[in-house]
Amino acid sequence: MSEMRLDKWFLAILYLLAIVMLREWLLPVMELTQTGQISLFLIFIGIAFFLALMTVKWWLAAFIKILYIIWAIHFMFFDGILLTKETSKLLLEDFNSNFAVILVGNWSEISNPFRTMLFFILLWMTTYLIRHWIESRKSIFLFYSMTIIFIAIIDTFTAYSAKGSILIIMITGLLLLGLLTIPKLAEKHNLSISSHKLASISIPLLLILVISGIFILTLPKLEPVWADPVPFLTSVVDGTGEGGNGEGISKTGYDPDDSRLGGPFIQDNTLIFEASVPKKQYWKIETKNTYTSKGWEQPSESNVITYTSNMGMGAYAEGEGIISGESKLAQLNMLKRFPFIVYPYGMINVETDEDVQFMKLETLDQYRTTIGDEPVSLDSYEIEYIEHDFSLKALRETTMDEVNSLGEDFSDYLQLPNELPERIGELAETITDSSENVYDKAKAIERYFGRNGFVYDQKNVAVPAEDEDYVDQFLFETKSGYCDNYSTSMVVMLRTIGIPARWVKGFAPGELGRNENKESVYKITNNEAHSWVEAFMPGIGWMPFEPTIGFGGASSIEYDTELQLDDPEVPEMPEPERKKLEEKSKPKKEDKKSSFDFNKTFDSIKKWIMDKKWILLAVLSIVTFFGSLLYRRRRKWFPKLLVRYYRFGKNDWAKYSKRYGSLLKQLNRFGFKRKNGETLLKYAIQVDAYFGGDTMQRLTTAYEKGIYGENRTEHDWQRLQELWEDLINRTSD
Repeated sequence: MSEMRLDKWFLAILYLLAIVMLREWLLPVMELTQTGQISLFLIFIGIAFFLALMTVKWWLAAFIKILYIIWAIHFMFFDGILLTKETSKLLLEDFNSNFAVILVGNWSEISNPFRTMLFFILLWMTTYLIRHWIESRKSIFLFYSMTIIFIAIIDTFTAYSAKGSILIIMITGLLLLGLLTIPKLAEKHNLSISSHKLASISIPLLLILVISGIFILTLPKLEPVWADPVPFLTSVVDGTGEGGNGEGISKTGYDPDDSRLGGPFIQDNTLIFEASVPKKQYWKIETKNTYTSKGWEQPSESNVITYTSNMGMGAYAEGEGIISGESKLAQLNMLKRFPFIVYPYGMINVETDEDVQFMKLETLDQYRTTIGDEPVSLDSYEIEYIEHDFSLKALRETTMDEVNSLGEDFSDYLQLPNELPERIGELAETITDSSENVYDKAKAIERYFGRNGFVYDQKNVAVPAEDEDYVDQFLFETKSGYCDNYSTSMVVMLRTIGIPARWVKGFAPGELGRNENKESVYKITNNEAHSWVEAFMPGIGWMPFEPTIGFGGASSIEYDTELQLDDPEVPEMPEPERKKLEEKSKPKKEDKKSSFDFNKTFDSIKKWIMDKKWILLAVLSIVTFFGSLLYRRRRKWFPKLLVRYYRFGKNDWAKYSKRYGSLLKQLNRFGFKRKNGETLLKYAIQVDAYFGGDTMQRLTTAYEKGIYGENRTEHDWQRLQELWEDLINRTSD
C-alpha cells in the first residue's frame, strides 16, 4: 500500500493546529518557571514547521535553526551586537563551562543560557516527532492524550490555571484527529482525494466542533466536586496545617481574620464580582488600626451610622487640596456574596432594589448590609462616586507641626506595640530625613521598597516566630513577601515618625473583560484581594498609598506646581505631562549645533559600519547567496505563488489578461522563448505539442477574442482559470 502524500495547504493547517497545542504546553512551563519570552519559542516552532512545509534540505534547515537558537539566546541573555568577537567568546565560554558541569553530573549548576539551548533542542526534537506522527503515522492520538494528561496534572497540582487551555486542547486535538483520519482511511483503501474534496469533508467536522465549543462555553457549569488537593498535599509534606493567617498555605482571597499574617499563598482565579465602571478603581472593604506585631486586630466596639438606599453616604474627601471631577456610576454584579459592600474612593451614594440598610462601622470604615437586624448579601448594586485628584501644591504645604496638633482623635492611627524593635523607627527616620513635608515623607517610605532589593513573592513567605515582629522580619531579614508585608510595614513606619496611618483591605482593580452579555466589565477574582495604606494629610484628609511592588495605586495627583526633572514626582507623572516637562527643560538648539549633531551622528554610523564591515559582508554574502538561489529556482516555486495570488478577487477579463501575461513569462523561463513576429496562436501550438492537449491554444483563443474581437464578457472564466492553473503548474515540474 503506497503512502499518501498530504496536500501542502492541508499540511499547513495540521501544522498550525499542532503549534496551538504546543503553545498550551509552553504556557504553564513559562509561568511556573518564570521564564518569559514565550514568543521566541513559538517563533522557533513556527520556523521548524515552515521549513518542513517548504521541503527545505535538511542541512539548510538545520543551519537556519541553529542560527535562530544562537540569536535567541543572545537576545535573552547578552547585550551588544550578535556575533561580535566579545559575544562569541562569551557564548563559547558559557557552553564549554556547562559541558564540564554536565560531565561531573552537577546539573543544578547549569547556566540559564545553556538551559535555554537545551530547551530549544527539546522543541526541535518535539517538532520532528510531531511531523512523524502527522505525515507518516497520520495519527496524533498519543500527543493529544499526553497533552490532556499534562495540562490536567499541572492544573490540579500547581498554581497554574488551565481553565481556558482545556477547551482549546479538546477542540484542537479532536480537529487534528478528525482531519488526519480522512487521509488515513483514503490510504487504507487506495483512494486519492483532491484538495477540494478534502475541504468539503473537513468542513462538517469543523462546524460540529465549533458548535460544541459554543455550547460548552454558554452552558452552566457545576462547581468542582472535590476540593483543591494542593494545600492538603503540601501541608502533609511540610507538616503545616491547612488554612492561612500564618498557619499554613492559603488561597488568595478576602479573609476577615488578619491576626496572624505571613505564610505562602496559592493563586485562586474564582470570580468574585464584575464591575461596570469607566476606568480602573481600587475597591475598598475596611480598615484596621491595631497592630499586634503579628498582624492586625480591631476592637468589636465601633460607632454605627445607619443609611438606606439613595440616602447619600460615603467618605468623599473635600478640601482645598482636593480637585473634584464629575460624578460617575459603578454597577457591581456580585458572584460571591458578602454581608457588606465593596466601594470605590469618592463614593457618595449607593442604590439597590432591595429594602436594605447600610450600617457604617466608623472605626473600620466598613458598610455592612442588613435587613432588620439580620445580615444580608446583595446580588448587585449601583454606586455613585466622584473622582478627585490630590493637589501636589497643597500636599507639599503640609507640615509635621500640623500633624502634631491633631489631638487624641488620631491616637488610634499612631498605635504601636510596646515591643516594636527600635530599628524600624530608625529606618523610617533615615528614609524620611531629607523630606520636608508630610506628603514627601510618606512618598519616601512608599518608594523605599521598590529601590532597595525587595521582592514580590506569594510562595516563599516567612512566618514570624513568637519572639519576632512581622514588620521587622520583612524589613531586615527576608525582604520578600506580598501586599500584606508591604502595606503593614509602611503603616508601621509612618506611625513611628508620627504620621497617622491605617491599614486598608479590599480588592485591586481587576482585569478588563466581557460578561455574559458581551459588555465590557472589570473582572475581580480572588487573586485581586489586596491591602494598601491610607495616611492622613493635614488639611486634606486620608490619602491612599501603594507600597506593594507591581501595583499602580489608588491616588491621582494634579501636578499644579512647577517641577524640576530631578524631582522624585517626575517618573510617576502621566506620560504626556512628563514629556512636556522634559521638552520644556531641554535647552534650545541653534542651527549650527544641529548641523554639528547631524555630522557627528553620520560619523558614528560610518565608524560602526567600518568596525563591523566583515560581519556585514558575511551577512550580505549569505543573503545574496540565498537570494540568488531563490531567483535561479523561481521557475519551480513562482507558479505556485501565482496560482494562490490569482485565486483571490473577481474572475473577469482584467484578471484573465494578467493571468495570460504571467503565463507567457513563465513559459519563457521554462524555455519556450517566443520569436520576434511569431503569432500567439503559432506559439501556442508549439507549447501544446510539448505538453500535449490543446490547453494553450484554448487560452490563447480566449485572449485574442478579448484583444482583437472586443469579446470580454462571454467566457467561462472558471474553466479558463482551471486550464491556466493546470498549465502553469506543469511548467514547475
